[in-house]
Amino acid sequence: MRHTEKIHIVVAETSPVISSGFSFCLRRLPGLQAQTIETHTYPDLINCLRNNPVDIVVVNPNFGGAFAPQHLRETLETSDLKIVAIEISPIDRPTRSLYDDVVSIVEDLPSMAEKMRKLAIGTTESEPDKEPLSTREKEIITLVVKGMTNKEIADRLFLSIHTVMTHRRNIARKLEIHSATGLTIYAIVNHLVDLTEIKL
Repeated sequence: MRHTEKIHIVVAETSPVISSGFSFCLRRLPGLQAQTIETHTYPDLINCLRNNPVDIVVVNPNFGGAFAPQHLRETLETSDLKIVAIEISPIDRPTRSLYDDVVSIVEDLPSMAEKMRKLAIGTTESEPDKEPLSTREKEIITLVVKGMTNKEIADRLFLSIHTVMTHRRNIARKLEIHSATGLTIYAIVNHLVDLTEIKL
């Protein structure tokens, strides 16, 4: 491996103080030559990614409302883009699972450098890809977050309650989400439901 790796990073954050701070730190990471661009709106981010070589996006999970990494990849028609969440306040596990990694505003530079290097040059020991959800499982998630019981879901989909419970166990295993709140966040971020459809 070369002594210094060149990495192109976009920092997506509405606060100029935070984005400038991250850019400053990223350009000074030991063993890396990071080139950074700051964007402050979602349209600027899309434009930047379409017109510049970018290895990593470092983004606030609240950027543009509720940032959806998978939606960004689909918009750009790429699966290679690495997306890292900026942790300003604690990020819950379901949200963390949507990102390739997380960097905290209090993280030291050597630790941040190691994360960026691994993401940019692909030396992470990658976890096996999560098993994709079936269409039926997505349908069940949608009904769960709308507040339906297992019996109501079974009646709606013409399934047995046992089959619904099996689907729910498989969903929990695949997503590593074991609460209704976590499923709700997942469903919103992945555009399975609209906020207006959720039973509070």
